[in-house]
Amino acid sequence: MRRIRFAIAGAAMLCAAAILPAAASADCNLPTGNGGSNNTALSGGTTQTFSGHFGPDLNGKFIQIPFDVGSGITGMKIRYCYAKATGGEADDSPTLDLGVYDAKPAEATTWTQAERRGWSGSALRTIGIGVNGYSDPATYEGGRKNYVPGRTTRAFKPGPIEAGQWAVEFGAGWIDPDGAGVDWKLEVITSTAPEWSNDAFTADPYAPYSANPNPGWYTGDLHAHGEMEPGNATMKQTMDLGFGALPAGNGLDFMTVVDHNNSNSLGVLGEDQYSYPGKLVIPGIEVTTYNGHWNAIGSSNFADFRFSDVLRWDDAGDDNIQTDGELSTVRPAIQPASQMQPILDGGGYTQVNHPETLKAAPAQCRGCAWTYSDAQTDWSKVTALEIQNGPAGIPAGSPTAMNPFSVDAIKTYERLLADGFHIAAVGSSDDHQGGEATGAFDSPVGRGATVVHADQLSTQGVIDAVKAGHTYVKPFGADAPDVELSASTPQGGKAIPGDSVTGSSLAIKIAVEGAASAVRPGPYTLKLLQDGIEVDSVTVTGDSYSHTFNVSESGRYGFELTRPLGDQTMIEAYSTPVWFTFKKPSNTFSFGAYKANRAKGTATLKVKVVSPGSVKLTGPGLNNASAKVTKANQTVTLNLKPKASLKKQLKKKGSAKVKVKVTNTPTGGSAASKSKTVKLLGKKAKKKKRH
Repeated sequence: MRRIRFAIAGAAMLCAAAILPAAASADCNLPTGNGGSNNTALSGGTTQTFSGHFGPDLNGKFIQIPFDVGSGITGMKIRYCYAKATGGEADDSPTLDLGVYDAKPAEATTWTQAERRGWSGSALRTIGIGVNGYSDPATYEGGRKNYVPGRTTRAFKPGPIEAGQWAVEFGAGWIDPDGAGVDWKLEVITSTAPEWSNDAFTADPYAPYSANPNPGWYTGDLHAHGEMEPGNATMKQTMDLGFGALPAGNGLDFMTVVDHNNSNSLGVLGEDQYSYPGKLVIPGIEVTTYNGHWNAIGSSNFADFRFSDVLRWDDAGDDNIQTDGELSTVRPAIQPASQMQPILDGGGYTQVNHPETLKAAPAQCRGCAWTYSDAQTDWSKVTALEIQNGPAGIPAGSPTAMNPFSVDAIKTYERLLADGFHIAAVGSSDDHQGGEATGAFDSPVGRGATVVHADQLSTQGVIDAVKAGHTYVKPFGADAPDVELSASTPQGGKAIPGDSVTGSSLAIKIAVEGAASAVRPGPYTLKLLQDGIEVDSVTVTGDSYSHTFNVSESGRYGFELTRPLGDQTMIEAYSTPVWFTFKKPSNTFSFGAYKANRAKGTATLKVKVVSPGSVKLTGPGLNNASAKVTKANQTVTLNLKPKASLKKQLKKKGSAKVKVKVTNTPTGGSAASKSKTVKLLGKKAKKKKRH
């Protein structure tokens, strides 16, 4: 997301957002800067110019502007401008985003995501699309937002230029509903010049892979941006910093690379994915709407980000000037849930980003906060929620308090869990500049971070881990202390964050490593959270510390690791919970085989027990017998040994009937007893012969 300035508590901060352009005159001028006036390598084609006015009723909608592309075209240059219409107020500054679509099928009435060529939002006013690929890294670094003749602009797909009807699509990111609307101009220049096709693009596609075959806890950034958004850092810059060893780098094991509303990284990450042995890169898409952003990761499907109405301009007057009555709706609004489901169906996961960022001040960060209703969202289709985005503390350079948007996001997260949704907690940097941005609300890649327990460090391993909720968040990054939660029940149930377990009680063991020597001094406090509320805490001592909390009440149990900073509390770790359901253990048992030993005058009775605990046998003339039950559905053996009085009876009569009582007491449950009459056998004493 692009960045804008805002102020909180007197501090200037930066937020991820669509740029709000400065006020301009109604008669906008097509851009000349950043290569906008450079018309070299443009010959043999046509120049088409369009203009129009969008009223306030089009706020948030998408408008397709058709244009024609002839045969033999090798490249094109597109420029546009916009400005608030005359009569608008000073704060009416609009935003028009831009995307481009390939030639649609002749029979189609509109363009779909199948024809998408790319999306640059409002980051650029001049773009190029051609057969050739992107500019080299040095050229790109020299002017990340420059138009380069003969080269495809990042954010758009290089490749053949098919003849037919193409479209520019304007996204009305903001048109003040109370304002005068927005005026716009668009220019499309096509070219047959060979400079657009003398270095045809060759894809180097991403392929899912494994960086480490071993199971374990791995640390990553689930929301960092790539260079397929013009203006961002190169992938090398981002990965060098993110994957670099602490303390110079940020110590990540993996990162997801997302671009706004395009999947172009899939075609170029092949050259980067293996450049860092033992590290994992996972591509995705940040689905960027005007009411919230979410990541689609690891899916074979593409989510349509155009959640509001899609309109088409039909130029009835053929004058290339849009007038009233020339816009028609070709597709009505859709809801987020409708696009999240295909991502899940395609094997991926969904992640709602920065849900609370500037929700109370939307003008400062259009579309950043999640403002869709619960019904529109359908939270059952959301895999993960960013409880932290950007810097953990504010201001970023020398924080004095937790980021208030993270605090609010945690509240939202706990509300959703309370509503019954099993959603993974994740944290991310949302970095665009490979750590180079220095604003008070900018965060370098890897700060924050998400720790996942994966079967292996692979594309599928991380996806499966997030889906399972096997996560906790390190808001300040990988150099925070490591925290590992494992839980168990007396009935043999096992759990880590994200799991559900049932039992008569739950032992929650939490181990903390590295607190005493942490780069951010403690003292550290480990808090046990039940349903998002602190119910117990301990002070962490030493670098290898563990504590076991014992609970017997149903609820969701997670942890929070904190440290003090002045009069503030800073969160260094926060987990997805374990869902625990208390269930009184069954005291059911049944009698099994009985066997008497005549030679010894003893016997054995087998008992099959449902729940772990203990079993005791009593009976007249018998020594008490007992056995431990260590697992469910275990069969134990009870030994019947007669006391002296019963031994005499066995010796005299050779047998004796005894009514025994067996009592089963499951751990954490109530006792149950059953009686059974058994027959003991013994050697009958021989009668002395009388002479």
